[in-house]
Amino acid sequence: MNTKIQEFLERIHQLEMQIEDEFAQRRQQLQVDFEERKVKFEKEVVAQQRRFKQGVLRYILTADWRHLLSVPFIYPVLVPMLVLDAFITLYQWVCFPLYGMARVKRSDYFVFDRTHLAYLNVLEKINCAYCSYGNGLLAYGREVVGLTEQYWCPIKHARRVLHAHPYYHGFVDYGDATHYREELVQLRQQLQAMSSGQDQGPLSQPGQPEPVSLSTVDGMKTFNTLADLAACVGQDVTASEWIEITQEQVNQFAQATGDHQWIHVDVERAKQGPFGAPIAHGFLTLSLLSQFFDKTIVVTEARMGVNYGLNKVRFMAPVPVGSRLRAHLHLHSATPLEGNGLQLQWNVSIQREGSDKPVCVAESLVRLYA
Repeated sequence: MNTKIQEFLERIHQLEMQIEDEFAQRRQQLQVDFEERKVKFEKEVVAQQRRFKQGVLRYILTADWRHLLSVPFIYPVLVPMLVLDAFITLYQWVCFPLYGMARVKRSDYFVFDRTHLAYLNVLEKINCAYCSYGNGLLAYGREVVGLTEQYWCPIKHARRVLHAHPYYHGFVDYGDATHYREELVQLRQQLQAMSSGQDQGPLSQPGQPEPVSLSTVDGMKTFNTLADLAACVGQDVTASEWIEITQEQVNQFAQATGDHQWIHVDVERAKQGPFGAPIAHGFLTLSLLSQFFDKTIVVTEARMGVNYGLNKVRFMAPVPVGSRLRAHLHLHSATPLEGNGLQLQWNVSIQREGSDKPVCVAESLVRLYA
């Protein structure tokens, strides 16, 4: 893929994550608590919403005549949608394993949370469920068809495609006969790598980081070529050895960055603070990524590697001085670059010994060149 296009796509991805963060803050302001995909509103919010609820009879009697006229044309569409749903599901359950591809998890695309809104009556909730099903079905079908297109015909069109599926931008350029066969093999290998070692498990939604398994085997992993490493897309590749965080490291990091906050460097005061001990800087934990990679991944033919940046970083828990940390490395994607290079997105989860909750999760972008 053209490097400039890849950079644009990464910027778009970053903007999408910023938008999602804004939505998350808005949901928090509305006192919405998402638990296991069921929305539970605070009692006072529900009581306030019920004041705006319109009864079913009044809703029907005051409806616009044009809305009533359209009803016989709306709901019969449910029948072909159900048929389409059945055929898409049957198709991917039969064909994807034959192609060596992971199946798409259907339930990820259907969200029916509007039934919890107290200001909607029964008919309005039915309408909302109908729309949720229709849009979810189209998104589900789009994912299945997009993966199918990558397997059978990953060629970009000569004309612009509006709202192309997320795999389209990695396809071979229109008219590039020289590289088509070679890249077709690589694109198919990417699809097959998503399911290798996962027992044909469900495929996560594109753009979302997969949960990192804590059962990977420690130790250095050596790959002869960039292609060998790219074949591990979709896998938990390895876990690093443990690294201990010392007060000397924290003090040196404070000196280098100018961050001398007492929770990091004043040992006695920090013992009386909210964490009961001095804690490492968040960016100190993040800076260990280079060491984690250096001690776990070797590509023999790689002559140079550079950090390209981070899509997303979250510090999930404090790291008290004396903690031991390790990183779990999941290879999310591998994109060919001009100049015989490869851009890798690693989903990294840094774990503290004795704790099930990660202290840091990050989407790290690394570029390797042979």
